Amino acid sequence: MFMTETETIICRPTKWFLWRALAMLAMFGVFFGLFLRDWKVGYPRKNVVYYTYLTFEAVEEEFATREEAGQGAAEWQAFADTQKIPYPDEAGLLPSGVDPKSPWPAELRDYAGYKAAFGAERDKAVPPMWVSYSDAQGWDSAAPEHGYDRSKIREQLYFGIGAGVLTLITLFYLLRTKGRVMTVDGEGYTPPGGKIIPFDQMRRIDKRKWETKGLAYLYYEDGGDKLGKTKVDGMVYGQFREEDEAPAEKLFQHILRNFSGELVELEELEDEREEAGETANGQKDRED
Repeated sequence: MFMTETETIICRPTKWFLWRALAMLAMFGVFFGLFLRDWKVGYPRKNVVYYTYLTFEAVEEEFATREEAGQGAAEWQAFADTQKIPYPDEAGLLPSGVDPKSPWPAELRDYAGYKAAFGAERDKAVPPMWVSYSDAQGWDSAAPEHGYDRSKIREQLYFGIGAGVLTLITLFYLLRTKGRVMTVDGEGYTPPGGKIIPFDQMRRIDKRKWETKGLAYLYYEDGGDKLGKTKVDGMVYGQFREEDEAPAEKLFQHILRNFSGELVELEELEDEREEAGETANGQKDRED
C-alpha cells in the first residue's frame, strides 16, 4: 500500500492470499501427480504383487497335495514348468513390460529349494518363500488384500484429471489476482479488475462482515434500473487488521468518508431482529 499526494490508496494482494494460493497450488499439483502415478504405474504394480501372492498360495496347496501322493522332483518339475502366474488378460491392469503369461518364479519351480522352504515355513501366516521373494523384489511381505480392476484404476485417472483441473484453476486465479489491485482516490473506488465507481454513484454499503472477514459489499448505480454490486476485499487485497498496518482499512474508511448513501451495519441487523422478536412476543401476549 502507498498513498500519493492526490490521496490515492492502492492495495495489492496480501501475503495471506499468496501463501494460501501457493499452498493450494502445491497440494493440487501433488494430488495430480499421485493420482496419475497410481493410474499408470502404482495400481498395476500392486496387481503384480497381488497375483504373484495368489500364485504362492496356490503352489503351497498344490505342493502339499503332490507330496501326499508321493510325487517327487521329476513330476513337480514337469508340472511347474507349464504353469503361469494367473494375471488378468485385460489390458491396462498390469504395468507395461509385464508379460500376462509370465511363468511361475524360478524359486517355485525348484523342487529341492521349495521343499526345504515348505518344511520350514508352512506354518507361517504367509506361503513358503513369500517373505524372501517379496523382499528380493522390494515389496511389502504382508499379504496383499486385493487387486484392482479396470474401474478402480480408471478412478485414479479421473481423480488425476480433476486434480489437474483444480491445479489450473488455482494457477489462473493466483496469476490473475497477483496482477490486480484495488484503489481509491479523490473520485471514487476501483475494484480489482474493474472500472472506477464514482462516490456519487454509490447507494449502499453492507459492512456487516468487515470487522470479522475484511469484506464489504458496495452497491452502485450502473446505468440501469438495477444496482451494480462489487466488494471491498481487505483479506485478499491489502489486509485490514491493525497489526498488518491496515492498508485496506484506510482504503475503506476513505470510501466511507466520501459516501452518503445507506450503510448496513451489524448493529442495525441486530436491532431489526430484536424489534421483530418484541413484535412477535407482543402479538403472542395479545393472543393469550
